[in-house]
Amino acid sequence: MFEAVNWVVGDEIAIASTSYNPREGERRFITAIDNTNSAKPILTLNEPLEFRHYAEDYTVGNATVTESIRMRAEVGVLTRNVKYMGAEGSLETEYGAAIFMHSPGDDSLTFRASDVEFKNVGQAFKLGRYALHMHLIGAVHNSYIRRNAINQSNNRAVAIHGTRYLRIDNNVAFETKGHNIFIEDAVETHNIITDNLIMKVIRSMSLLNVDQTPAGSWITNPFNNYRGNHVAGSDRYGFWFDLQEHGMGANADTSICPENEQVGEFTGNAAHSTGRYGLRLFHQVIPRKFPC
Repeated sequence: MFEAVNWVVGDEIAIASTSYNPREGERRFITAIDNTNSAKPILTLNEPLEFRHYAEDYTVGNATVTESIRMRAEVGVLTRNVKYMGAEGSLETEYGAAIFMHSPGDDSLTFRASDVEFKNVGQAFKLGRYALHMHLIGAVHNSYIRRNAINQSNNRAVAIHGTRYLRIDNNVAFETKGHNIFIEDAVETHNIITDNLIMKVIRSMSLLNVDQTPAGSWITNPFNNYRGNHVAGSDRYGFWFDLQEHGMGANADTSICPENEQVGEFTGNAAHSTGRYGLRLFHQVIPRKFPC
């Protein structure tokens, strides 16, 4: 994911870990930009970086077939003109701001969040008080979460709960606790999750047991679409297909069998600097024409 950027002096950026330590992601402010070489602007930061962030090109293959691999630390901008913020000190109290979206059913609610910085958000020890929570809405063809920055959350980045057809694209999440993109009850399908950058995923002891081994994205139903997402630094996993036998929680339903659903799409995703696995498939993934 290499793109030209339009960052300006004063923007806060996050630089991903590139080591075996997932917590070496760092944040700094831009104090100057040298555009002498417009293709490769030089940024001056307010402080030196504490850790080394790797950048190297490799050629792999054999005498007849070779491929070039570009290894770089991902960098995302956290600053947005519109800010939705919890109180200062929210990381210490673990009690930040939250947005909870709920409606009686399919497309009776439209939620569109774009180009917003959500900072000091999410409430630990509070069920459902995620940074952004789409709660039991059903189909949401007209809704999206796009180009936002979720910056320091005590309870996830985006929760998809009883919701289908949500688009989540081009967001940056940094320093968030628990599973960041959270497919909650294993009945959520047809969601489109593309080109998101998730950095510094931190384990939580205040949420579910599985959040003690968090993932950039926790996927309980495979019938969702993941394209071009990067998880760069996670205490445990990058992408975790933790497929359930049936729908669970508020959507407990034995007529839904996620382990045997088809996989929607999983292409062009990357994970590195994770505590255990970049991609974990658990339990079984056995697609069937008739899942149950």
